[in-house]
Amino acid sequence: MTTTATPEATLRAAMADWEDALQARDLDRLFSHYAEDAVLYDVKPPFEIRGIAAIRQVWEDCLPCFPEQFAIESENLRFVVGEDVAFLHRLHRFTSPESGHPITTMLLRVTVCFRREGDRWLVVHEHVSLPFDPESGMVVAKP
Repeated sequence: MTTTATPEATLRAAMADWEDALQARDLDRLFSHYAEDAVLYDVKPPFEIRGIAAIRQVWEDCLPCFPEQFAIESENLRFVVGEDVAFLHRLHRFTSPESGHPITTMLLRVTVCFRREGDRWLVVHEHVSLPFDPESGMVVAKP
């Protein structure tokens, strides 16, 4: 019996591979999930990064600041899948056995937009933001 994965199952598998590649610091595998014209709206300047090479440079610059071992936890993970476009949104945090590492204090809001190209779904836009307290202007860490 032949089964074909649903688009959501394919997207979930791609995101699991993306997370595994990030944890392994395998940037070639990580960026196999991106379209050449991808755009990243990041939490730090320059805020808008265009193109796969520029987004890759962001990760090359960031990864040395990560702990040796880390994991990714997601809350409220949801997919909305259309014919040729799909969206993922979630709350995202990094965990690490290295207690008190700065990346473990952040709660990120992440939206990822995909475009279907043949039988593959590629990341074309990512938007990452940090919740903040409008009264103090301070970023809200883990609730």
